Amino acid sequence: MPIATVPDHVAVAVPDIEAAAERWHDQLGGGWVGPRFPVAHAGFATRQLRYAGGAKLELLEPTTPDGFAAHFLARFGARIHHVTLKVAALLPAVERLRAEGLDVVDVFAEGDVWHEGFLRPSQVGGLIVQVAWSGRSDTEWAQLAGLEPEPPAQGAARLLGPTLMHPSPTTAADVWRRLGAEVDGDDDGVRVRWPDAPLDVEIVPGATAGPVGLRFQSVPMSADAAGDHPPGEDAVAGPPVLVPAGRG
Repeated sequence: MPIATVPDHVAVAVPDIEAAAERWHDQLGGGWVGPRFPVAHAGFATRQLRYAGGAKLELLEPTTPDGFAAHFLARFGARIHHVTLKVAALLPAVERLRAEGLDVVDVFAEGDVWHEGFLRPSQVGGLIVQVAWSGRSDTEWAQLAGLEPEPPAQGAARLLGPTLMHPSPTTAADVWRRLGAEVDGDDDGVRVRWPDAPLDVEIVPGATAGPVGLRFQSVPMSADAAGDHPPGEDAVAGPPVLVPAGRG
C-alpha cells in the first residue's frame, strides 16, 4: 500500500550558494525561504528558494572536504541531488516502505523537529529520495532566525520539477507509486504527480538512469542556461550539470 506523501522540494548540489544565487535567485526570481543554514556535523550548508506557484528549490553547499556534498560534487559536478517528500510520521512510513521491499537507509528519528530517511538512487531511477517529517513550518524556521520568508520576485519563473531519464520510465514510475504519487504515461514518457502539489517529476526514456535537469515555465534565463529553448516554453534547464562552472 502506498504511503501518503507531499513533495516539499528538489535539491541541487552547488560549490557555493552565494555564487549560485546569480541564477536561481537573481535571474529566475526565486525568493529566499530562510537564511543559509549550516549543518556542521554533516559538512554542508543549505538554503531554499520558492518560485511562482509555490515549488521550492534547495541549494546544498559543501563546508568540509570530506562531507557528502563535497563527495557528490567531486563525482558528478553541480546537479540535482534529491527530492524531499514530507510524511505525517517518519517511522510508520519507513516500516511500510520496507514492507514494500524498498531499502530505506540513514534513518534518523531522534530529534524533536526533524526526522528523515533516504532511498538510494538505484531504487528511484538514479535520484536520491529523502522521506522526512518536520515539526516546524518554513515560516517558523525563518522566524527562529529572525527573518521573514522572501516572496518570489514579480515575474518569477515557475518551477515545475525535475526531469529524470530511465531506460524504462514505467519501471521507474512503479517506485513513485509506492511513494504516494499518481502516475500517468508509458515508456514514451511518464509524469509523476501529487494532488494539489506544485512540484512534479517527469521521467523520459534514455539509455541510463539519472537526472536531466529542472523544468521551468516562462523562464527568463540567459542563453547559456536555456540552451535552445526560448523563454516562455517549458524548458529543461540544461544538461545534468545544472550550474555551469564559474556561476556557483
